[in-house]
Amino acid sequence: MEIRTTARHFELTQELKDFVDKEINRLERYYDHIINSHLILEEEGYRKNAELNLKVYGTILTSQHSSNDFRTSIEGALEKMESQLKKYKSKLKERKFRERKRGKESTDLSSGTEEEEL
Repeated sequence: MEIRTTARHFELTQELKDFVDKEINRLERYYDHIINSHLILEEEGYRKNAELNLKVYGTILTSQHSSNDFRTSIEGALEKMESQLKKYKSKLKERKFRERKRGKESTDLSSGTEEEEL
Protein backbone atom coordinates (compact mmCIF):
# COMPACT_ATOMS: atom_id res chain seq x y z
CA MET A 1 0.00 0.00 0.00
CA GLU A 2 1.25 3.45 -0.91
CA ILE A 3 1.00 6.00 1.92
CA ARG A 4 1.07 9.72 1.15
CA THR A 5 1.03 12.38 3.86
CA THR A 6 0.42 16.06 3.20
CA ALA A 7 1.00 18.82 5.77
CA ARG A 8 -0.78 22.13 5.29
CA HIS A 9 0.31 25.28 7.12
CA PHE A 10 2.96 23.54 9.24
CA GLU A 11 6.14 21.46 8.93
CA LEU A 12 5.66 17.70 9.29
CA THR A 13 8.09 16.16 11.78
CA GLN A 14 9.66 12.74 11.25
CA GLU A 15 8.15 11.52 14.53
CA LEU A 16 4.63 12.38 13.35
CA LYS A 17 5.28 10.81 9.93
CA ASP A 18 6.46 7.56 11.56
CA PHE A 19 3.34 7.56 13.76
CA VAL A 20 1.13 8.05 10.69
CA ASP A 21 2.81 5.23 8.75
CA LYS A 22 2.49 2.80 11.64
CA GLU A 23 -1.17 3.63 12.27
CA ILE A 24 -2.23 3.52 8.62
CA ASN A 25 -0.52 0.16 8.12
CA ARG A 26 -2.77 -1.16 10.92
CA LEU A 27 -5.77 -0.69 8.61
CA GLU A 28 -4.64 -3.66 6.53
CA ARG A 29 -5.92 -5.86 9.37
CA TYR A 30 -9.45 -4.95 8.36
CA TYR A 31 -9.07 -5.09 4.57
CA ASP A 32 -6.07 -6.41 2.63
CA HIS A 33 -6.71 -4.84 -0.77
CA ILE A 34 -6.11 -1.16 0.01
CA ILE A 35 -4.49 0.40 -3.06
CA ASN A 36 -3.24 3.65 -1.54
CA SER A 37 -3.88 6.11 1.27
CA HIS A 38 -3.59 9.87 1.51
CA LEU A 39 -3.60 11.62 4.88
CA ILE A 40 -4.00 15.40 4.87
CA LEU A 41 -3.01 17.15 8.09
CA GLU A 42 -4.03 20.77 8.37
CA GLU A 43 -3.46 23.36 11.07
CA GLU A 44 -6.09 26.09 11.32
CA GLY A 45 -5.23 28.25 14.29
CA TYR A 46 -5.63 26.03 17.33
CA ARG A 47 -7.59 23.34 15.42
CA LYS A 48 -5.73 20.35 14.01
CA ASN A 49 -7.62 18.58 11.21
CA ALA A 50 -6.92 15.12 9.81
CA GLU A 51 -8.54 13.85 6.61
CA LEU A 52 -7.86 10.29 5.49
CA ASN A 53 -8.68 9.05 1.97
CA LEU A 54 -8.30 5.34 1.15
CA LYS A 55 -8.56 4.02 -2.37
CA VAL A 56 -9.89 0.48 -2.44
CA TYR A 57 -11.13 -1.51 -5.40
CA GLY A 58 -14.08 0.32 -6.84
CA THR A 59 -14.34 3.26 -4.44
CA ILE A 60 -12.63 5.89 -2.28
CA LEU A 61 -13.38 5.95 1.45
CA THR A 62 -12.98 9.24 3.35
CA SER A 63 -12.90 10.12 7.05
CA GLN A 64 -12.19 13.36 8.92
CA HIS A 65 -11.58 14.36 12.50
CA SER A 66 -10.63 17.63 14.24
CA SER A 67 -9.20 18.28 17.69
CA ASN A 68 -6.55 20.32 19.48
CA ASP A 69 -3.83 17.72 18.86
CA PHE A 70 -2.63 16.01 15.67
CA ARG A 71 -2.34 12.56 17.25
CA THR A 72 -5.90 12.74 18.53
CA SER A 73 -7.13 13.91 15.13
CA ILE A 74 -5.28 11.10 13.35
CA GLU A 75 -6.59 8.47 15.76
CA GLY A 76 -10.15 9.78 15.39
CA ALA A 77 -9.96 9.66 11.59
CA LEU A 78 -8.50 6.14 11.77
CA GLU A 79 -11.31 4.92 14.06
CA LYS A 80 -13.89 6.21 11.60
CA MET A 81 -12.01 4.57 8.73
CA GLU A 82 -11.87 1.23 10.56
CA SER A 83 -15.64 1.15 10.82
CA GLN A 84 -16.00 2.14 7.14
CA LEU A 85 -13.61 -0.64 6.09
CA LYS A 86 -15.51 -3.21 8.15
CA LYS A 87 -18.77 -2.12 6.56
CA TYR A 88 -17.24 -2.15 3.05
CA LYS A 89 -15.82 -5.63 3.57
CA SER A 90 -19.14 -7.00 4.85
CA LYS A 91 -20.93 -5.52 1.83
CA LEU A 92 -18.45 -7.26 -0.49
CA LYS A 93 -18.97 -10.59 1.28
CA GLU A 94 -22.74 -10.16 1.10
CA ARG A 95 -22.56 -9.33 -2.61
CA LYS A 96 -20.41 -12.40 -3.33
CA PHE A 97 -22.82 -14.58 -1.35
CA ARG A 98 -25.81 -13.24 -3.32
CA GLU A 99 -23.99 -13.77 -6.63
CA ARG A 100 -23.15 -17.36 -5.71
CA LYS A 101 -26.70 -17.99 -4.59
CA ARG A 102 -28.09 -16.42 -7.76
CA GLY A 103 -25.73 -18.48 -9.92
CA LYS A 104 -26.72 -21.66 -8.12
CA GLU A 105 -30.43 -20.92 -8.60
CA SER A 106 -29.99 -20.28 -12.32
CA THR A 107 -28.18 -23.61 -12.80
CA ASP A 108 -30.89 -25.40 -10.79
CA LEU A 109 -33.60 -23.80 -12.88
CA SER A 110 -31.91 -24.61 -16.17
CA SER A 111 -31.35 -28.25 -15.20
CA GLY A 112 -34.96 -28.52 -14.00
CA THR A 113 -36.41 -27.36 -17.32
CA GLU A 114 -34.31 -29.83 -19.26
CA GLU A 115 -35.69 -32.74 -17.23
CA GLU A 116 -39.27 -31.62 -17.84
CA GLU A 117 -38.72 -31.42 -21.59
CA LEU A 118 -37.44 -35.01 -21.80
